[in-house]
Amino acid sequence: MILFIILVLIIILIPAALLVKKAMDARSAEKGRARRHRLDYQPTAKPNWIAIPIPISKRSPKQQPVAVSNPDADLLENCQDIQQSLLVLAGKYSLDSFTIATSDGLVFASSGSSTAQEDAARYNRKHNVSNPEGVTLFSLDHKGSELTGIIRPQGIITRDALKHIENDTQDILNRWI
Repeated sequence: MILFIILVLIIILIPAALLVKKAMDARSAEKGRARRHRLDYQPTAKPNWIAIPIPISKRSPKQQPVAVSNPDADLLENCQDIQQSLLVLAGKYSLDSFTIATSDGLVFASSGSSTAQEDAARYNRKHNVSNPEGVTLFSLDHKGSELTGIIRPQGIITRDALKHIENDTQDILNRWI
């Protein structure tokens, strides 16, 4: 009787083992087909993520004209280089940043802004850009070179303040360059 039970188990287990082996071979064959397109040492493909732009409101709160916070600020004498002079100028007129760019989009001088290179490339005079929101541009000529002043103010730049900034910038360039 025990012999009969063992024989029945062997008859049942052998076909079951063969079916399991066949299923595993089918799975590895599917993986092999997927591997044909890449080499063994190459990583599997990762999904490409697509950045979805988030709309930003163009409306900004009503800004006040910039005020000269320190009209007696010395832009030349107590400064060690042109960057310090531009930092004093930015403080004098409450500017977030101030960059002077060449006509071909390179930074000539900056108050140390993290966006100076991007601003110089974007707002150079070769591209004839009008004043975009949040940025004020002016051009000046220094020793035969056409330069662009790029101002990121904390408020609105009035014509009078812009004229003062242009004159102070010319004084700084005359001193350092």
